[in-house]
Amino acid sequence: MGFLDQSSLAKDHPLTVLLPGFQARCTFHTIGLLQTFLNDEQRGTFTLNDVTLHGLEAGNPAASMNLPELVVRKDQCHALAFQSEFSHEDTGLMPHTEQVVVYTSHYAIQGDFHMGADSRVADFIEASKSLFIGATNCYVFPLFQSQAAVIQQAPLIFIARNVVRMHHAL
Repeated sequence: MGFLDQSSLAKDHPLTVLLPGFQARCTFHTIGLLQTFLNDEQRGTFTLNDVTLHGLEAGNPAASMNLPELVVRKDQCHALAFQSEFSHEDTGLMPHTEQVVVYTSHYAIQGDFHMGADSRVADFIEASKSLFIGATNCYVFPLFQSQAAVIQQAPLIFIARNVVRMHHAL
């Protein structure tokens, strides 16, 4: 193996992706530091593997599908809910947290949001340069009547900053 061999940094993670009206449970392949991988602006999509896709909104004819691979645009992801815990060294998240609830068009997500020590809750989302903001110890609440079970909690969630409509501290 070479010094810069990325295969030694590659990992597979169980993941649930929350999208507008859909939930994808899958295996997610990452390379290197998680936050850096997710926020890579040169890649506009995520590739999900071994996917179980559920149409969540009532009347959606795509109730459930099993797919070997699904490509999802980053700007359509509301949240990436990881099912396992990570060390700080693996995520790259800042150590300071505040309990916050964020609202997208489809979900309310409550958790310990990681931000700079001098960040104010009122403007930490706007001040962030990242595509995805990280939170730990999270709870998910769908803001619609779902025809399938939606993930309720996760130890680590990254939320797309551009889909956050509003937020408040707890």
